[in-house]
Amino acid sequence: MTETDAPADEAVSPEEQEQLDRDALFRKLRAWFRADRDASSTWRANAREDFDFVAGHQWSAADEAVLKEQGRPPITFNRVLPVIKAVAGSEVSTRQDIQYLPREVGDAALNEVLTEASRYLADEADAEDEESDAFVDAVICGVGVIEQRLDYEINPDGAYVEDRVNPIEMFWDHTATKRGLSDARRVFRAKTMDRAEAEGLFPDADASDLDAAWAEDRDGGEPHQQLQPGEHRMDRRDAADAGTDRVTIVEVQWWERKKVAIVIDPQTGEPMDMDPAQAKVLLQRAAAMGMPPVQVFHQMKRVYRRAFLGATVLEEGPAPAGDRFSYAFLTGDRDQNKGTWFGIVRPMLDPQRFANKWLSQTMDMLNRQSKGGHFAETSAVKDVRQFEASAAKPGATTWVNPGALRSGAIKEKPLPVLPSGHWQMMEFAIGSIRDSSGVNLELLGQQQNDQAGILEYHRKQAAMNILATAFNALRRARKHIGRVRLYFIQRYLSDGRLVRITGPAGQKVIPLLRDQTAGDFDVIIDEAPSSPNQQQVMWQTFVSVLPIIRDMITPQVLLEVLPYSPFPDSFVAKMRELLASQQNDPQAQQQKQMAMQQALTAIEETAAGADLKRAQAEHQRSLSTYDKVDTVGRTLEIAHGHQQVTQGAAPSPEQHRHAAPAPTPLPVDRAPFAMLPPPASAPPQPGPSAYPGQIGL
Repeated sequence: MTETDAPADEAVSPEEQEQLDRDALFRKLRAWFRADRDASSTWRANAREDFDFVAGHQWSAADEAVLKEQGRPPITFNRVLPVIKAVAGSEVSTRQDIQYLPREVGDAALNEVLTEASRYLADEADAEDEESDAFVDAVICGVGVIEQRLDYEINPDGAYVEDRVNPIEMFWDHTATKRGLSDARRVFRAKTMDRAEAEGLFPDADASDLDAAWAEDRDGGEPHQQLQPGEHRMDRRDAADAGTDRVTIVEVQWWERKKVAIVIDPQTGEPMDMDPAQAKVLLQRAAAMGMPPVQVFHQMKRVYRRAFLGATVLEEGPAPAGDRFSYAFLTGDRDQNKGTWFGIVRPMLDPQRFANKWLSQTMDMLNRQSKGGHFAETSAVKDVRQFEASAAKPGATTWVNPGALRSGAIKEKPLPVLPSGHWQMMEFAIGSIRDSSGVNLELLGQQQNDQAGILEYHRKQAAMNILATAFNALRRARKHIGRVRLYFIQRYLSDGRLVRITGPAGQKVIPLLRDQTAGDFDVIIDEAPSSPNQQQVMWQTFVSVLPIIRDMITPQVLLEVLPYSPFPDSFVAKMRELLASQQNDPQAQQQKQMAMQQALTAIEETAAGADLKRAQAEHQRSLSTYDKVDTVGRTLEIAHGHQQVTQGAAPSPEQHRHAAPAPTPLPVDRAPFAMLPPPASAPPQPGPSAYPGQIGL
């Protein structure tokens, strides 16, 4: 018998039993939290260090105190931040889009209403920016978190919200090992807030229960410290000086296995989930009424729950996202032995430290060595003040005693000389910061050497291949986000609210109804048309094949391609509206065909002009290279002819011809090399406008 168990002969009221259950639940959840917090304490300390390095706080307190004591400057050249910003910029330029594909047999068409509604809700919630911030967190410390919820304070009908969550606030099942923590059985969030805010969130709870002091992170240098049992924050001396009373609230989401009864409806044949006790009553009533036997099956099912904890259980109920957590996790590289995750900052810590120490040591060595000057005997000069004032002054005359210069009574101080290999070691440390992260100079945009564009492109792709796991984590998290967003739309947001839909017929506002969003859907992640990288690749490919498929392009095809073009969104919207308004007008159809032909012609002319400019540039470079080679060759031949004349040999007519060549001017209307037809024996070459992927590179 435990301390909460009542004797068998004493009756327990429902209220007392409910309180006993809440106390047992609180002890279980608190034990889970402490186990998960202790398992991730080392990761939490490393994560704070990673964030400090990105922010430029790269010297530890002990090292900085030693430098100040020695009079050395704690120099910091933050080279970690540009690498993080380069990776973050690559993600922004290749953002992905969430689409929904029905699972119905024989139906492979995209659900445009549901997909566009998801885009509209994401746009209203600034979801792309929040997801990018979480991606940066994962790149830095190895864990990024996004919360999805419905906010009824802003909108009484429920506003969809996506928030980036500070990963330091999150705690997860320490036995989870899969990417994205997909196998976690529980997740925690310990958030510190003002007591007034906590009282507004839980108005029915006792004010003394609104502080989970047992959950505070004592290793994090937070502005509040762990409370002792029986102690209250306002009892502390510094509580009044702080100006506010802060408390910690813990949110926990977990799933547990529960036995459910699957009842087959005899009329519709559809299965229904039901509590086993309710299913038993249903069977008894059906037998009493003489109805046909009802088919009932029992199985174990996951049930997701959520609770808020303070000094006790403040609130408990079903999870807000149905059959999954409302938190989406992005995980970096796995630390297998410690069971944690880390980002690309972890391997850059030591090179950045070494670079800072080398710079600090170099400055200290230069400061301690002489800065020029003279060694002079007191008898070498007549006027010491005049010597000091004029010795280092350009153009001044410094008078010394006779014989002082010949006897060596005055010598210059040696200039500072650094140890051999010092600069090489410092350059190695600086270069290792970039090399350890896998981000090369091409991705940073700092490559100074002239190199071909195709080489630049492939080196950028090589850097992106190294970072592919980080982008794959974001893709996996977006699948989770898409499923939770679908649950919110189907269950809460399909209430007739108006959403903006952008389809083939143009932009329109329609009510979001349940019959348009019901059913099962697969979440597909694709690059968004607004992505600059996607726009560039798709548009270049389309322009290159446009002359071949020109006759097969219809207005509908052109309107599908326009979102990938560099044209502004207002122009694309007007084209869609024009198509919608002129579908039933024959004359308008003819005008539309003419306008489309003109648009295609303009696109071809633009592409041809760009190809011509590239061909002319290649031709000029070829001529320049040819002239340099020809000039060097003529110079060598002339020098060789002069050498023969000097030795007594008469120059031949061939040497005379090479010694004074007549320049041959190129005609003005000469066509560039790239525009001339190739010889009959030469294989055809791809045009300069071909995308590298089309020629097998």
